[in-house]
Amino acid sequence: MTGLSLALANLKPGTGKTTSAVWLAHVFAQAGNSVLLVDADPSGSALEWSDLAAMYPGLAPEQAAFPFRIVALPSRELHRRLPEIAKHDDVVIIDTPQIEDHAGIARSALRYADEILIPCAPSPIEINRTTPVRDEIAEVRDVRDKPVRSAILLNRCVARAHSTTDAREALVDLGYDVLATVVPRREVYAQSFGVPIKHAGTDVWRQVARDLIERCAPLCGVLWT
Repeated sequence: MTGLSLALANLKPGTGKTTSAVWLAHVFAQAGNSVLLVDADPSGSALEWSDLAAMYPGLAPEQAAFPFRIVALPSRELHRRLPEIAKHDDVVIIDTPQIEDHAGIARSALRYADEILIPCAPSPIEINRTTPVRDEIAEVRDVRDKPVRSAILLNRCVARAHSTTDAREALVDLGYDVLATVVPRREVYAQSFGVPIKHAGTDVWRQVARDLIERCAPLCGVLWT
C-alpha cells in the first residue's frame, strides 16, 4: 500500500517539475523507503536523466544509478495502470507533462495522486499560471475515489529577496496552501540534470519531504529519519 503518492504538475515546461521529482525521490529513498518515480512526460526527461547518471564517468554503475525504480508511463490510463505497478512501493512520485500540451495524461496523473505539488517561481507570471492547474484539479475532483490535497512549492527563490515573501502572501490570498520550505536558486539544482545526485543540496529537499509527510499524517506510512 503506497504511503504517499505525489504528482508534480504545472501548465508549462521549465517550471522545475522534473528537478523536484528526482531530488524528492532521492531523499525519500535515502530515508529507507521503496520509491517509484513515474516519468509520465512523453519527452522522457526523468528517464533520460536516470540513464545519463548511470553512465557518469568515474563512478561504478551501482554508485551512479538512481536508488529507486523509474518507469515511463505517458498514458491517459495512468490512474488505472499505476495501482498494480506501484502496489509494493512506499512512495510514488509522478513527473507529469505540461498541461497545455498533454492535458489527458496530466489529468490521469491528477486522478491518481493523493498530493499534487505545483512548483512555482516567485514571479507574477508564474503565479498567474497556477490558476489553470487549480482548475484541472477541480475538474478531476468528482471522478476521484478519495479527496485530493494540493500545495504550492516555491522554487528558484533568491536568498533574502522580498519576492519570495510577496509571492507567498499572494498565493495564500488566492487560497493556496504553500509549503513552508522554499527551494532556493542554486547551481547544484540548476546543473543537476543528467548527473548522479550528491549529498550536497539534499538538505532543502529533505525539508520539503518532511513538509509533505506532515500534510498526510497520521495516515502516511512513509519512513523518515
